[in-house]
Amino acid sequence: MATGARFHIELSRQLSDFLEDPLGRCGGMMTLPDVYCLFNRARGSELVSPDDLLAATKMFEAAGVSLCLRTFASGVRVVQGRQHTDEAVCLSLAKAVAPRPAAAAMIHPVSGDSSVGGSSGVGRAAGSLVAAVALSGLGPGLTAGDVAKLQNVSVTIAAEYLLMAEQRQVLCRDDGPDGLRFFHNFFRQVMPA
Repeated sequence: MATGARFHIELSRQLSDFLEDPLGRCGGMMTLPDVYCLFNRARGSELVSPDDLLAATKMFEAAGVSLCLRTFASGVRVVQGRQHTDEAVCLSLAKAVAPRPAAAAMIHPVSGDSSVGGSSGVGRAAGSLVAAVALSGLGPGLTAGDVAKLQNVSVTIAAEYLLMAEQRQVLCRDDGPDGLRFFHNFFRQVMPA
């Protein structure tokens, strides 16, 4: 084995040991630039070059560690644990956007409250709008920011999760005046594969 390959395998093992806690705090996945910054900040003056770090992440399997390098369709590269699965992410996102019929029953204007359905016309209109949205049955829409909070990952990774779930037909996008939001995919029920 060449000296360079041995160096990268040893660096892979060091990365694996180092990333155990940070990956646990970051939802099991971190972008490669985040890994680079975090790892080099911890190393102090013994910095690792971007090329060496990339080569080390490509050697995770050869080093026998439980991490892997993944490249999303958009080109975003991440380091993740092997136990991290797309199916689990899709299931979590599907639960987050599932229509909640009970939510419509919970939204009732309180009598005398002018802010929601009270005596003012504006309050009644706002209360009616909230009730109409709740009764529409669409369920909550998700943005990348919402998913970042829900999954405890960066917004970049959250956006990749949404696109991946859309590609797997779990979510359906709405690119409207309020921005890009993802909803439960009702088309799967209407038009089975």
